[in-house]
Amino acid sequence: MADSNEVFAKRKQGQLDEAYELALQLVKEPGAGEWEQSALAWCLIDLIKREARAGNTVPLEEYRVRLERITPSSKNEILSGQRDYALSLCRPDGRLRAEAKALSQIGAHAQAVEKYHEALAAQPGDVGLQTALGWELYRHGRQLLTQEPTNIGLIKRNLSEYLKLNVEKPALLHSCMLQQATQLAGQDSLNMLAFSRLWNLDALRSDDFERFRAEDGKSYPALAEKVIRLAAKAVIASRKADDLDYLRPYLDDAIVRYPDNLWLKHAKAKALLALGRYDEALQFAVLVTKAKPGEYWAWELLGDVCAPSNPAAALACYCKGLTCSDDETFLGKLRLKLAEALIAAGELARAKWEVERVIAFRMESGQKLPDAASQIATQSWYADTGPAESNRDYHRARAADAEALLLRDMPWIPAVIGERFTVSTAEGKTRTRRRMFMDSGGATPREISIRDSELPFRNASPGEPVQLKGEFETGDKFHLYKIERRPGANWDVVPAQVGVIDHINEDKQVAHVIVARDVDGVLPLSALAGPIHVGETVAVRLAIYMSKQGERYRILSAEPTSEPPDAAVLKPFESTVRASGSMGFTDNDIFIPPDLMKTSGVTDGGMVSGLALLNFNKKRKQWGWKAISVSAMP
Repeated sequence: MADSNEVFAKRKQGQLDEAYELALQLVKEPGAGEWEQSALAWCLIDLIKREARAGNTVPLEEYRVRLERITPSSKNEILSGQRDYALSLCRPDGRLRAEAKALSQIGAHAQAVEKYHEALAAQPGDVGLQTALGWELYRHGRQLLTQEPTNIGLIKRNLSEYLKLNVEKPALLHSCMLQQATQLAGQDSLNMLAFSRLWNLDALRSDDFERFRAEDGKSYPALAEKVIRLAAKAVIASRKADDLDYLRPYLDDAIVRYPDNLWLKHAKAKALLALGRYDEALQFAVLVTKAKPGEYWAWELLGDVCAPSNPAAALACYCKGLTCSDDETFLGKLRLKLAEALIAAGELARAKWEVERVIAFRMESGQKLPDAASQIATQSWYADTGPAESNRDYHRARAADAEALLLRDMPWIPAVIGERFTVSTAEGKTRTRRRMFMDSGGATPREISIRDSELPFRNASPGEPVQLKGEFETGDKFHLYKIERRPGANWDVVPAQVGVIDHINEDKQVAHVIVARDVDGVLPLSALAGPIHVGETVAVRLAIYMSKQGERYRILSAEPTSEPPDAAVLKPFESTVRASGSMGFTDNDIFIPPDLMKTSGVTDGGMVSGLALLNFNKKRKQWGWKAISVSAMP
């Protein structure tokens, strides 16, 4: 006798009509239950899908009526979902949705969008349909972006239509459309600020703030990071206070989130400058220029910010910018700004030299002469004034004033020069660097390293006193701005400290020295003349450096000393001993190793004297005391 399993088998074999007829018979049999009803429901679902794809609307009514009479168990979620979907195909909008989905699957996204439009005309309030349309608008836009020429207008129309849809926010779809908008904004084809206000930046997801790291290790900006920078670019162009007021909290948050992103600070400086908020802009212009002191455009920005209130400082910044590059392709605008500043300062011959450099380069390269150059060249004084012989020395002289302006609030840090060393780059090249040891306000200086080329005095020897201006950046990297010699004694910021040798490794030919709790280091045995033994005191010069494991101490020099170490490191003791196997412990918890117990002849309950050294027990991860010499007392 046939049963529901045979129905499912026929469906699987593609005999859908035979399976359907058999299912109809089974549900009429006495005792027919849930399995028979389910078998019939699956046949009806498959039939509805088949006829809907073929566009045969006549049989759909019969199938719909039969399927609506079947109510699956609440536990059978798959059947319930498929039943609802099949019933939707019996409605005109449902069939349109299915057609749109089929078109999308073959890449016909423009036609799929139109089908969704037709479906929404019948069910305008259907949120599911609106979401489906949103995804199709995204896919269509992504397709258009790969075509040449790119239909920018149609992509923008799709984005505009999406913004009018009633879809979930925040959501992946919402973020995908924002990502697509950044592609147009990056090509100057869309105003990201205007789009962001409609999109609503409060709808950014946590994932949108995460940077993407590729398999090669390269990091790419987060979506939020890109959007805010592009929106800031639009603020600069608009020069509207209302635009900046809207974007400012998002921009400020991004600057905090991404401290290594200089361009966010640059954007804020430019936006504040465009709105005439010079005092606020100065703070960020200084940060940009400190980060890029070798770039002409950074000094140009600082000069622009200073110009309204401090023309002399602006002039110096423009001069400094011109010492950073010889590429006239990019320097014309900066030269003309300097020329205007020189005219205001009465330096007409120097101003003419700058203008003539711009004119000559533009003529040689066949480029149009800038309007600013033409305006200066037609001023009454221009024809009667001879150009200066050269402004190069003048640039260098005034550049010092610009550097002083940039660093005026930064204190000098005493330091001494260390030795040279080389590092290998990812490209297999070697770079020479120089260690520096700078006063950190404590007993131990901080070690940093700079490019050897950053040291202006090449004949400097290790230990020579200098002073520098700089600051730490993200990742504990020190950014050096200025360095010069200072009076003082060699190694004066690296005072000698007394330590004790607490371990000797003959195989590696190194000794471990402890100066204080958590202050220790290693030195080669060759650094000390003569025999070395545990418990020997040495005067060491130390510096703190950063390793992958955190702060570490480097021993720069060492020599024997008669100075006593800190009592918290080495101390004499007298006490009775409690033996524990081959080991011993004093009443005040000093550990006596087995070899000392044996050679000193100490017994349980005996009285001893000796020296104890501060010791860290790695297994127990705690500090204690360890005897290094023991004598039995009578």
